[in-house]
Amino acid sequence: MIACYYTETTHPWSEQELTDKLVLLPPKLRQEALRKREWLDRQLSIAGKLLLIKLLKEFGLERKLVLTDLQYNIFHRPYFNATLDFNIAHSGNAVICCGSLNGKVGVDIELIKKIDLDDYADHFTENEWNHINRSSDRQEKFYHYWTRKEAALKAIGTGFHTPLSAVDVSGESLVYDDYEYHFQTLNISESYKCHIAATLGHVRVEAIRVNL
Repeated sequence: MIACYYTETTHPWSEQELTDKLVLLPPKLRQEALRKREWLDRQLSIAGKLLLIKLLKEFGLERKLVLTDLQYNIFHRPYFNATLDFNIAHSGNAVICCGSLNGKVGVDIELIKKIDLDDYADHFTENEWNHINRSSDRQEKFYHYWTRKEAALKAIGTGFHTPLSAVDVSGESLVYDDYEYHFQTLNISESYKCHIAATLGHVRVEAIRVNL
């Protein structure tokens, strides 16, 4: 089973709303969030952790794991010293958290906006770049591959410490270091492209919207 929750923050919280949400986090994570200067960055940080709390409840782990148990690998990927694997991503005003008790999972979400795609050519394999250039919608194909790449590298655990061009995500799965990562599109909205990569394959995943 893979569970995914997402939310969007569309306005600055009032002081009372902020206080009510911060009290649910341990002191260290409160301080990390409050150090962020922009209100949106602050709220996305808090929202991501609140979604993680909801994920723990979904798997019945809220009494076994708490956010103070969070650890970080050498690439600063957060994890619990337990069977649960999870990942959080945000872009624009949306944040998503996915997790599984069966293997590794990574997620990436990107707000779709017009960019000069050629500036990013070095991040793709020759095969992927050919697919992008032959596509009737280059921008859609770009974000399709980009979110797959980030989701895969986050599931692997290295993130951007591994070059994006080191993995080819043009197939329906990726084999890396003896693990096979299966891709699935998560439909958030037309404004975003979102993918998960997970070692648990052939499982239909739905992203559930949460109002915090």
